[in-house]
Amino acid sequence: MLALLVVLALILITASFGGSGGGALHSVQSGFLDVLSPIETGASKALTPVHDLINWVDDVDHASSQRDAYRKQLARANATIAKLEADGYAKAAASKLERFDSTLALGANGPVDATVIGEPNGLWVSHATINAGSADGVHVNDPVFSPDGVIGTVTTTAADSSVVTLINDPSSGVEGRDAASRQLGMVVAKPGSPGELELQDIEQPGQVKVGDLVVSAGWQSTHDASFFPAGLPIGTVTSVDASAATATVAPAADLGSLENVQVLTQIPST
Repeated sequence: MLALLVVLALILITASFGGSGGGALHSVQSGFLDVLSPIETGASKALTPVHDLINWVDDVDHASSQRDAYRKQLARANATIAKLEADGYAKAAASKLERFDSTLALGANGPVDATVIGEPNGLWVSHATINAGSADGVHVNDPVFSPDGVIGTVTTTAADSSVVTLINDPSSGVEGRDAASRQLGMVVAKPGSPGELELQDIEQPGQVKVGDLVVSAGWQSTHDASFFPAGLPIGTVTSVDASAATATVAPAADLGSLENVQVLTQIPST
């Protein structure tokens, strides 16, 4: 019905262009338009929500497209930031290792750069796998250190990888020296305290103070032969038990988050 009325309205409007402004046709037109106008208004009001809904759907679709585009841009930006941070960390780590090599004159000891490919997971884990092996000149008992200090020794080698037993393992032992008092001792995993080390058999424990830096004593020592050169940081003294001639040591290196390391592959005989 509405469609028929619309068609008639169009016919009458068209006819009006060819006729005069008065007469019977004009009266019919006016009357017809009076009838049609409320219908048109009502139809317009009825269709307004539909029109608004279509516009809303279009806006939502456009917003969703923009959101997806922004998410992709954010993902690319995050990836770029992550790469820059990783590159920055690697450069800083390499710089620290180079300072060790230079300060302690380790160039003659055949240092080999490596990356941890099997990270320790938790305080009780005391081994790590690195991506350097016998093909790179790595041997069993070679000392390994990170940019922060001593981490352990090589205990197993393959052609392109090696297993490092960390200094928090009960089987490990590193000849250490209190850098301030020069007191010697053997640094081992502290019994019952995973993540901590202990400087044992200190001759004069009263001279060792909390906050002192403990470093590797070197290849010549009063204890068993050490595989580490002198001067590599091992950790910091956190407490001293003079009666037991021991000191608790917090490792200098974060043994649970290792990345860049170096292996000394040419160890002088003791």
